[in-house]
Order: sequence, then structure tokens, then C-alpha cells
Amino acid sequence: MSKSRSKKSYNDVLAFTNPKIPSEVEDEILTEFANYSIEHDMTVRNLDSFFGDLQMPKDLTKMVNRPSLCIEGTDFIDFDKLLKQTYHLLVYMDNLTVIDTQWEMLVHTSGRDTQFPSVSLRNHVLSIKDLQKVANSINMDSHHLVEMMSCATQGQRVYITWMDFAYLLGRLGQLTY
Repeated sequence: MSKSRSKKSYNDVLAFTNPKIPSEVEDEILTEFANYSIEHDMTVRNLDSFFGDLQMPKDLTKMVNRPSLCIEGTDFIDFDKLLKQTYHLLVYMDNLTVIDTQWEMLVHTSGRDTQFPSVSLRNHVLSIKDLQKVANSINMDSHHLVEMMSCATQGQRVYITWMDFAYLLGRLGQLTY
């Protein structure tokens, strides 16, 4: 697992995308999942209660892409996807300062903070145009930022959220866990 932000390797990417979840964390998540799956399968409607039972902050759990946790074509929760997403949320909780600091720099450099001053930091979204502003301000080829967006969103959207950015930082080995 990633111990130091200064020493990164491809193993950091693998460790984040396919985490070895500590057994006590996995057991707690499984126990809560079982509470929602005893009489019938857990559905996307149960997620708020599930995250609440795990005492996870609502300001983070509301950003979870709920359809991505479902078995394709249904509203039933896939336990493996839920397990990985819940673990990633725990990692994000442990790295809020790192994520917020870097996200704030992007939001500020794109000008979104002055354009939309009443939007809280974690609720900003950055479009391709916003990322191009960032790239221009640091004399970087905007193509790389578009690739970053594609990686963070699995090519499904043309904007990134705080959650997408947190995932990207984890893949880059910038988060400790």
C-alpha cells in the first residue's frame, strides 16, 4: 500500500484500484450489507441508510455514483462494487486535507470559485473548458487533462467531480491508506 507520497509506482495504482481491504473493515461492511439483504436483495434505495449505519459522512456519500454500484441493468447492489467503493470512501475520509487542497487549486485556477462563489468546494464540477483554463495557466498540453478526465470518469462524462478527482489521486498514489 501507499506509504509515502514521494515514492510512487505502478503497484500504487494496482493497490488502489484492487485494494486488499483489511478483514475487520470487510467484516463490518459485510455485516451491514447482510442487514439489508436478509429478506430481499439490497437496492440503491438502501444506500443512504447503509452508509448512515456505517457512520459515514453524508457530504461524501451523497457524491457516490449510485448506478455504478448496481448489477448491470438492475437497481440491486453488487456487493463487490459496494465493498470497494465503501473502502475508497474510508480512504478519502483519511485524506480529506490532501484532496481538498489540490481540488481547491484546480477550482481556483479554473475560475469556478469566483464564477460560482456560493457553491461549496466539494460541489464544484470542472468541465473540459475549465480544465483547459487550468492547462493554459500552467503551460501544459490540455490533451493530458482531457485524458485525466477520461480516466477519472471511465470515459462516461465530460466533467469531473470532487469524487472523481479523489479517485484519480488514489490511482496516482497520492493518498495514504
